Amino acid sequence: MKIRLLLLSLGVALIASSSLRAQDPKLAPAAKAEKPETELEKTMGKMNKARRPVRKAAKEGKLTPADAALVATVRQGAEEASKLTPALEAEKPAAERAKFHADFQAQLKKLVATLTKLEAALTANDLPAATKLVSDAGALIKGGHKEFKKPDENEHH
Repeated sequence: MKIRLLLLSLGVALIASSSLRAQDPKLAPAAKAEKPETELEKTMGKMNKARRPVRKAAKEGKLTPADAALVATVRQGAEEASKLTPALEAEKPAAERAKFHADFQAQLKKLVATLTKLEAALTANDLPAATKLVSDAGALIKGGHKEFKKPDENEHH
């Protein structure tokens, strides 16, 4: 009886160890290599991180003058981004690149203007105006991504 129990335990341990080996990284399917993040993507990531709580507060009707600091971070990121070049620009024909870049900068200029107004509205505690400006900024960002962001194979919009 003890031998059967020992053999059963040994068999279970053997099966368990072989299933663990099946998850060996060499045998697992290769994951797609991460592409390096561009400077513009890093800047936009910082902007999005600061924008998210403001957007959530606006949606919940909980905007406060303290949110102006987050909006300032987003605005500064937009100003930095205007000095950078979107990856999609390199894929455009040479004749279209200058117009594409000018349009990109114009879009960011509109965003900076909206964010400046939003920052002022929050500082003045004009929350109804601030809520509308959060929505306006979101529309500008969404439109800018649609027009200037290189489509990502992993994103499904």
